[in-house]
Amino acid sequence: MVLAADAGVSNDNFALVGATRHPANDEWVAVRFVQKWEPPPGGSIDFDKVEERIEWLCAHYNVVAFTYDPYQLHKMATSLQRKGIVWTMEFPQGVKRLEADKQLLDLILTRQIAHDGNSELREHIDNADRQVDGESRKLRIVKRHSTKKIDLCVALSMAAHKCLELNL
Repeated sequence: MVLAADAGVSNDNFALVGATRHPANDEWVAVRFVQKWEPPPGGSIDFDKVEERIEWLCAHYNVVAFTYDPYQLHKMATSLQRKGIVWTMEFPQGVKRLEADKQLLDLILTRQIAHDGNSELREHIDNADRQVDGESRKLRIVKRHSTKKIDLCVALSMAAHKCLELNL
């Protein structure tokens, strides 16, 4: 399984999604784990609790990589790597993210992604819109409305892309 995280601290959710290749077809993706953390009113997300959850997942499942947006997660990823818990991989939010977001849309449209109907994941996907480049080859997942959350959708984009990219 590949874990992907999209971090939020005080005004956004922290999203963690686990994905594998689908057992029926190794070009498809299966969502295996979804969790989000919301900051308490006036507070911030406790990253130690998130790191504990990642450690637990790595101890109980075959997690081969943890990929993350390096903006707010460098310290956590360094800690996980130093402990030897999981192979960590930065997921750049530029061109690579555009490719991943387009790939996720393609997986959804061609029904090559499976999930258990998780209501929070579905909500974040429903809250997402796409911002397409001039040639419609790349797109970026954006919020349909500024008050909506899409963090689980973004984490899924990164998890699915890394899962299909790795030679597992």
